Amino acid sequence: MPSAIKVKKKREKANIAFKCNFCDGGCSADNIGYKGVCSDEMIDYNIEVAHHSWCSDRASPCFRYHNGDITREALENSMAGGVVDGGFVCYESQMLTIWKAFAGYALTKENYQKPMTLSKVQTHSLCVLTTRLPDSNEQDRFVFAVFLVDETFEGDNRSEGYVTTSSKFRLSFTREEARKLKFWNYYVNRNKPENISWGQGLHRYMDDIQALQLLRDIADLKKDTKDEALAAEFYNYFLQISGFERENIPENNGALGRKQGV
Repeated sequence: MPSAIKVKKKREKANIAFKCNFCDGGCSADNIGYKGVCSDEMIDYNIEVAHHSWCSDRASPCFRYHNGDITREALENSMAGGVVDGGFVCYESQMLTIWKAFAGYALTKENYQKPMTLSKVQTHSLCVLTTRLPDSNEQDRFVFAVFLVDETFEGDNRSEGYVTTSSKFRLSFTREEARKLKFWNYYVNRNKPENISWGQGLHRYMDDIQALQLLRDIADLKKDTKDEALAAEFYNYFLQISGFERENIPENNGALGRKQGV
């Protein structure tokens, strides 16, 4: 008898949100940052107060600068060319230059430095980049950029997963805009719906409804700006590829609204 044909199970598609350290590199009135090395004040905070893992690592260029081992000029030069040409300071310092987000490495004792994978992300997933300002609470976490994934690497035993894009569907926000896009207005921990806590790991998966609610608010936020047309097109395109009708997208139902009784 011929052997049974094995049918490959279709993977569940999900959108993805990343937890990013705040980076004010390259910040301006029109740009929140994430385009260069942090200021001295931000480097001090990330190392001395926040104790972020890579910032505080002895191999980190920022830690070496903070420790007096290299000059600011040497720190800036270490970024030259970005990761594409071998230069590297941190993921955040180049995030809105190369539009790429990495899954990171496990930090728990039993799995320390094990590459993390991205099993549910596919082409046309939405990538959501989130952060919070120094000394702020988790409930104040906001979205500072979004993009439509057009290339993804799941990751393996040697390399972490990543998502990136060359699509026109990518938007970043000023600090004032971003603070109006609170992440927990959209996302909810299914097991504890009113719990506002990120916990371990650098990423969380979002469903299409949550992604569309966010894109709808972004389209409203970008009205009367240079990005108005792109934001509206982005929202309409995601409606199309996800198979939802505009009138069927419910009001936001994230953990922040549930906690406040909205």
